[in-house]
Amino acid sequence: MFQQLVIDLLGAQHGAAAYGLLFLLLAVAGIGAPWAQDLVLLAAAGLTLQPGGLHPLAMAASAWAGMLAGDVTSVWAGHHYGARWIRRPWAARFVPPQRLPELEEGMRRQAGLLSFVTRFLPGQRGTLFFLAGALRMPWRPFLAWNGAAAVIQIGFFLYAARTLGWRWEMLRAPFERADDVLTVALVVLLAAWWLRARRAGPR
Repeated sequence: MFQQLVIDLLGAQHGAAAYGLLFLLLAVAGIGAPWAQDLVLLAAAGLTLQPGGLHPLAMAASAWAGMLAGDVTSVWAGHHYGARWIRRPWAARFVPPQRLPELEEGMRRQAGLLSFVTRFLPGQRGTLFFLAGALRMPWRPFLAWNGAAAVIQIGFFLYAARTLGWRWEMLRAPFERADDVLTVALVVLLAAWWLRARRAGPR
């Protein structure tokens, strides 16, 4: 329901209001709003084909800024809140304090790769970037690789809509299934990691 509403709302806007709304929809989707960022992006790419619709370059710039804003907000929240929460006494049951330096070092080493790959995962970006921030992901590789991945993603959806004739309705069901699968996978992964951390015990 929300997906249809926000895309209809976007299609009804013109000029600066349309680009501002696109920025807002993508940014808020990146931190957990109940609509798919990828589908909004594809719908916006489709609007570039309509007479008087969005200009491709302006649409790309607004989308890139909105996507990056959502991801930055998630990582910032992880840095600001998550990193403190996992150091509280109650969190020791889930993240043993003696494991934190090792986990944070792993995050520093893999920050670029994780930032790049996560940008292409539908549905779970906000959660994954929050967790990365909680493990103190460094800003420079995150911004560089996430920004580059967003350029690729926007370019792909513009090509898909303008050349291949893709429409957001075509991908609604596949993206919803992918979101469900990734949610289950994330829960299983976190549960397995928690069990491993508890069994490892103090080092």
